[in-house]
Amino acid sequence: MEDCDSTLEVIFRDFNASHPDFEETFAGQDDIGCELVMPALNTADGKRQPTFQASIGTGQRHITDKIISCTEPWPYVPSGTVIESALTFADWYNDVEGVNQTIESTIPLTESGTGTYVFDSAGTPGFFPLDGLGFNEQTQNHNYHFTTEAHMRFGYEAGQVFEFSGDDDLWIFVNDTLALDLGGLHGPLNAILDFDAQAAELGIVPGNTYSMDIFHAERHTSASNFRIETNISCFTPVVVVR
Repeated sequence: MEDCDSTLEVIFRDFNASHPDFEETFAGQDDIGCELVMPALNTADGKRQPTFQASIGTGQRHITDKIISCTEPWPYVPSGTVIESALTFADWYNDVEGVNQTIESTIPLTESGTGTYVFDSAGTPGFFPLDGLGFNEQTQNHNYHFTTEAHMRFGYEAGQVFEFSGDDDLWIFVNDTLALDLGGLHGPLNAILDFDAQAAELGIVPGNTYSMDIFHAERHTSASNFRIETNISCFTPVVVVR
């Protein structure tokens, strides 16, 4: 692929804790968050965004050997909400004056020497890319309460994987289809996107180029973690309508 590298070009949006979906008391529920968003990416009007589906998701999340599954219906009835509504969720990945502030940046993936590319916030005090930026609302000496998005294309080759560990919400869409679903206000969770195992549901074939869209949110104190590990060496950034 031309003009590609292992650096992700990202858009951060800084929020205040007063936003209805940030710093909620209903947090730390690792099994709540399946299918908070629709399985198809919204690509209307040149934008590329997830679409709200349900305030507490549609089932209980399980992670076994880094593979996510959901139990439906719920074996119990959760109380509270993880996302208040479609209206509040619309703020997350749109520029909304007075509600958020937008900062463009990058997340570099560093080659580990084994054909693996890694970004790991464990090498710093945590994942706080907006310290000193945006509203810079300090909570426990850091600027929490922000979202992250990245849009790119990559060449699919057999054997590729994309592993994520962190908190809070994380959604990855491949070929406009939800491929990794770690939504919710949870502690650090670890899951893997296995392109070969998911090729049929994603509609992808080795040797072709596909879109990948990553959406993340850091919504609650008192920790922020973000780790990517992949054997994909080259991403081409995609400019989206904002």
